[in-house]
Amino acid sequence: MFKTKALSNAIRYSLLLGSVALAPNALAQENDLNSDVELEEEAPERIVVTGSRIRKAEFSNASPIQIINGDLSREMGLFDAGSMLQSTSQAAGAQIDNTFGGFVLDNGPGAATIGFRGLGAERTLVLINGRRMAPAGVGGAPTSPDLNLIPGVMIERVENLFDGASTVYGSDAVAGVANVILKKDVEGFIFDASYRQPKGEGGEETVLSGMWGKTMDNGFITVGVEYSEQKSQSLAGNPFVKGCEERIWEAEDGSIVTRNSGYGPVASGEDSCDIFPLTNRISVPSFFGSVYYTPDFTNTGIPNFSESTVPSSLEGFLPSWVAGDFDGDGINDGVFVDGNGDGFRDVDFQDPLYAFQQSDYYKSGDYRSKNERISLMLNGEYNFQDDNDTTFYYEGLYASRKSPIFSPGAQIFQQVAASNPYNPCGTNGIDCFGVLGVGPGGPEAVQPIINIRGDRDQTEVEVSQYRLVTGVTGNLGMFENIGLDNWYYDASVSYSASKGTDHRVGIDEERLINSLETAVLNDDGTVTCGTGSDGCVPVNLFADSIYQEGGGTLSPEEAAYLFIDRDIETKVNQFVFNAFMGGDFFALPWNNETVAGIVGVEYRRDEIESNPNAAASQGLLWGYFADQGADGSRNLKEIFTEVEFPLLKGVKGAEELTFTASGRVSEESFYDAESTYSLKTIYRPVEWFTLRATKGTSYRAPNLRERFLNGTSGFNTVADPCVVPEDARNIDPLNPGSAATYNAAEETRDTAVLNACQASGIDPTTLGLGQNGTDSYTAAYSAEIETGGTTELSPETSVAKTYGFIFEQPFTDAFDLTMSLTRFDIEVTNSIAEPSAGYSIGQCYSADGNDAFCSRIGRDENGQIDLVDASFINIGLISSKGFDYNIYFETDTVIAEENLGITLDLQATRMTEQVFDVLGTIDDNMGEPDSPEWRGTARLQLKYSDFRFNWETRFIGKGREDEDDLGEFEEGTAGCRGLTDANGEALKCRPVGFTDDYFVHNIGMTWSNDAYKVNFGVRNVFNEAPPKVDPSGSFSNTNIPLGVGYDTSGRSPYISFTASF
Repeated sequence: MFKTKALSNAIRYSLLLGSVALAPNALAQENDLNSDVELEEEAPERIVVTGSRIRKAEFSNASPIQIINGDLSREMGLFDAGSMLQSTSQAAGAQIDNTFGGFVLDNGPGAATIGFRGLGAERTLVLINGRRMAPAGVGGAPTSPDLNLIPGVMIERVENLFDGASTVYGSDAVAGVANVILKKDVEGFIFDASYRQPKGEGGEETVLSGMWGKTMDNGFITVGVEYSEQKSQSLAGNPFVKGCEERIWEAEDGSIVTRNSGYGPVASGEDSCDIFPLTNRISVPSFFGSVYYTPDFTNTGIPNFSESTVPSSLEGFLPSWVAGDFDGDGINDGVFVDGNGDGFRDVDFQDPLYAFQQSDYYKSGDYRSKNERISLMLNGEYNFQDDNDTTFYYEGLYASRKSPIFSPGAQIFQQVAASNPYNPCGTNGIDCFGVLGVGPGGPEAVQPIINIRGDRDQTEVEVSQYRLVTGVTGNLGMFENIGLDNWYYDASVSYSASKGTDHRVGIDEERLINSLETAVLNDDGTVTCGTGSDGCVPVNLFADSIYQEGGGTLSPEEAAYLFIDRDIETKVNQFVFNAFMGGDFFALPWNNETVAGIVGVEYRRDEIESNPNAAASQGLLWGYFADQGADGSRNLKEIFTEVEFPLLKGVKGAEELTFTASGRVSEESFYDAESTYSLKTIYRPVEWFTLRATKGTSYRAPNLRERFLNGTSGFNTVADPCVVPEDARNIDPLNPGSAATYNAAEETRDTAVLNACQASGIDPTTLGLGQNGTDSYTAAYSAEIETGGTTELSPETSVAKTYGFIFEQPFTDAFDLTMSLTRFDIEVTNSIAEPSAGYSIGQCYSADGNDAFCSRIGRDENGQIDLVDASFINIGLISSKGFDYNIYFETDTVIAEENLGITLDLQATRMTEQVFDVLGTIDDNMGEPDSPEWRGTARLQLKYSDFRFNWETRFIGKGREDEDDLGEFEEGTAGCRGLTDANGEALKCRPVGFTDDYFVHNIGMTWSNDAYKVNFGVRNVFNEAPPKVDPSGSFSNTNIPLGVGYDTSGRSPYISFTASF
């Protein structure tokens, strides 16, 4: 997960920000870390470096380029492409990896992507060997290449380009380009085996690979195979999490409180775990919330079900309704039900029977999901050895991964009518309100809130992709007859095809409702349902087997009737034809330096096809969204050119002044032609000091998901700020069916929210109270969320600017010292986004929001939100600005007649702005936990004889959510209720939404000779824990911020062995 660098001067000049640099006039050749090699004088070869298609005898590039060396990355225990790329300091914003298994992602579960500069994976172009890598994934519509499909051990290096590169590589290269170069020119056999053991249980990583190659006078061929497996690690097995979402609070006095209070008195005492989702309960309208499963005991009269608390006004109404201390401060602050007289609540909300997160079944779920991959690679070339040096080249890559994910927690809360024979409060049950002695209440519908094992808790994902490339390149000797020298051409065709399948099992909602609503009790005491010919099986959602710790189980007959498969297959194909020719155009009259350039064309066709079954396309699973996938195709036709002008060279005051201009015209199927340009300048007044600058525009047409998503819909819980809070309601506790009234004295909402609700035609003082014949409901309820692709989007355009300097100390030969600074400034206009339901609701009903989002919200006749449009829109401006720094030091000394090489490399990125301008509402994310102001890496390498020692330290700066998002410090929170500050006043708290500075250290030791290499080391040497946040304070998984780059594996020893023969 670290940027790595080769050590020779031949790769120090392009350092700019990154891991490696290429020295002036040096060949961009591969550096051999395994031996000391003297470079022989030879005629310079014309080369191509990422960021330009012009072949040059001397390296000179104004663009900021970083090189990650594959061998050195593996020596530091990084065995996959995702880890290598996501460790760069330029990888800002949430980076998707396999800790996101429980989340719905664009590429589906098990994918890994890279996004530079905090602009997202869809704005970072990924290449393999200089050619575009196609998206792959499952569900919906994959948007980005899946790094988990790239064979990690076969990576020679990764060249990262950190400026807009649409003129060179086409659309999507907005934030930059990651060019993964796979190994070639292998001679003989190479076998490699690696193993890594994280701290805790599970998560072991094993990689086995073999390569064979042969180099001939007229070409080479290389073949390889790689097997990689990373085992899953459960929530219980991870060393840094408790296995649940802990509640973590920031107190006004600066202290941190890890506590979830207010649920006493209970014999077990307080716990820090969030109690939600609470399970094994029944919502009964005539009681005060839910009653909970208490086997062989009841304090309500409902067999096997008990109440937990009642309104304070009802203290003593029944002998078991007693006042108690809920938060441990010695003061009675609520009324609980103590039916057994032991002085404690009869229902302990931290008991695993009710707190699902406390159950072993939940904790056995994946924190890090399993990934198993096999990859096959072939590349080679054949030179015809003719006068034009014609060379035929080819490459093939196949990869297939399996990513099973176990993520329990899905709940069912289907209403059961009073007529259902199993309903304990129904026609065949008891009068659940009458048992209080104030009834009768009569039969009533109830709502079980339960978890069923096997329901939506397991996902089987398989993704495969193959890629074929063939092309021909050579010289255009005929052009010399018209005075054009060194002309060449390159024409290639590539075709990629991927297929992903997503399989899960869940409960058929229609069948469940059919069973519950048609079930009848027959005269002989049996229960039947349905028409008698539809296969209906009576389902008893009140059976003891349902109410078990970690989730219940259905009877075999019920399971066979209810469980159905949800499957979706996604295919993505990409065809690319690219051809260009280039050479020397003319010589400048004042210095006879050659102006070189290229001209070319490109054609690309992207296709996506989805094949969901009915359960997926129609949303047949209970509580799960409908996914119709995406279907469509688009074509892009492009012409491009690039010209380099060496204006000055080798004169006083200007060792080099080079200007490069490039342009591209792109025409996409659904849009008018768009043009982009790039201007780059290098100025070296002296050999040891370089100034450089770039300015370029980029273009991104809506991707396959944004354009062709057929539509997904599902029901999710929303928080409606216009609904009267429960604390601001006056309710007759002995007549729960009566309408509540508004209590303004207990209002907790901001006045601006109330005004925004009023402005949209909603009365925030009556909504949800059940007045005037409307239903009563609370602020949190289920609403339908719809999203889909659209033809109304405009393409994104952007401007990227970089400028900076490189200083290479010229004063002594005793050591090399290079320092560089680069300023980056990227602005994307017409940016495309998919606003979430929560975001749209928040924007509509807030003081600093945007009422344009109100049109995306629909309400029914009861006033409830029944539909939120979450489809894609052009939101406006996104910007990313900051600085990249690099200091590189290298020296040699002799100890005991052996040379000791010492290298120190320091890199850092400072973000100064990351603005999202959403239809005029501006939010700067810079300095937040997922976009910290500072990131950096330092590496010390000692090389002595056949040994190398590396020490790396990574730094991620502190981050804090916006104050508006964190909210005010308040009394009575679950973290601080019952606590006092130094002055004896009630302690005020709010959820933790910030992270502290984070350092992690890694070491590696390598021994190698011509035939063997043995490497071992430890990642996270000091077992440094990542910072934790509250789940409502910042985006996280079990309190660890997601995708930021923190080490979540703990101290992890690793070893690898390589043999060449």
